[in-house]
Amino acid sequence: MTSIKRLRKLKGWNQTTLAEASGLEQSTISKIERGWDGATIRSLSYIAEALEVPLYQLFVDDKELAELRLLEVFRTLPDERKQGWLDMARAVLDQHPPAEE
Repeated sequence: MTSIKRLRKLKGWNQTTLAEASGLEQSTISKIERGWDGATIRSLSYIAEALEVPLYQLFVDDKELAELRLLEVFRTLPDERKQGWLDMARAVLDQHPPAEE
């Protein structure tokens, strides 16, 4: 599923609703969601604005999006809470080191 389709469905929208909100044709939304390479930055910007997300979110997968959201939330924390989360992450990594790739 493309990021646009996933984000659209998260809002409970169909392609027609996104088309109306973005000022684009429904057929254009459909083509973009199917991976059409003729989409312009302007069209993608209209879609991002309608979905109320930064443009870059249209280009990331679910894992990257989750990581970006985690980072956004982390950045809003006071320093003392950030330190607590960092300490917890280090403790988890000490107990369960990531597998080498």
